[in-house]
Amino acid sequence: MSKFGYILRKFFGNIISRPMAALGSILSLFLLFLLFNLVWITSLTVNNYYDKVISDIDIEVFLEDSIPDSTITIIREAIGSLDGIESIDYISRDQARFKLKDMMGVDLLEGFENNPLPRSLIISFEPNYLNSDNLNSLNRDLQRMAGVTDIYYPSRWLVKAEYTKLIVSDILILLGIVIAVAVILNTIQFIVLSARTRTEELVQLQLLGAAPGFLAMPYIVEGIFYALAASFAGWIIILYGVDLFSLRNVDIILPPSIEQFYFCLAGSLIGLIGGYLGIKREL
Repeated sequence: MSKFGYILRKFFGNIISRPMAALGSILSLFLLFLLFNLVWITSLTVNNYYDKVISDIDIEVFLEDSIPDSTITIIREAIGSLDGIESIDYISRDQARFKLKDMMGVDLLEGFENNPLPRSLIISFEPNYLNSDNLNSLNRDLQRMAGVTDIYYPSRWLVKAEYTKLIVSDILILLGIVIAVAVILNTIQFIVLSARTRTEELVQLQLLGAAPGFLAMPYIVEGIFYALAASFAGWIIILYGVDLFSLRNVDIILPPSIEQFYFCLAGSLIGLIGGYLGIKREL
């Protein structure tokens, strides 16, 4: 019998002789991989929702009542020359009054002889420019401009949103490390138990001169199989379940197919490491 045939026979023999143990191994790893997949999808979904919300952020610059329209044009051109600016819209007093009426549902300034609302400029930004550091820097530049009285944008909310996004990313990395270690430890335990059921056979083959690497191969393949089957099953459940689950105003984002494929390959590599470390203890 060829070496390849022996490896396959022992691999299938290990699984067939202990089907419940093999199923328990796959289910255990499946739950770990599924947990990581859910956190990964949550991270992508949160980042996508964050990008959608932050894309609506703009800065409103309020202007002094006394400055003429020509000065407003100069201020507008100065702001437009700064980095990251996508558009600048001028809001007159009448437009501000209309926006207030539209927001409140009633004209609160009815009966006023003069419109007390200030004129303003609403600044929109390029998507890659929108972060708290850039907007804080722009805020400082705007405050130094003559004719500017006040500046408004949701600075505190933006800082908290960025912090939340960072926390989610850190949790994903930490969870990935923990799950990788857990998969390796579980695979080691499964392979050790599998090898101990064939201790006498392994000892006999070693006495006959079989190389440790040759004897280890069926168990390494077994570790790869457990991890690959578990990671693949995790994505099958995710892809099936995502069509049955939805959130209002939130798009659930899945990683690209190529990244799912690489994830399964990484799971196989982790299974290989666990299988190797597990059989190494018994040889």
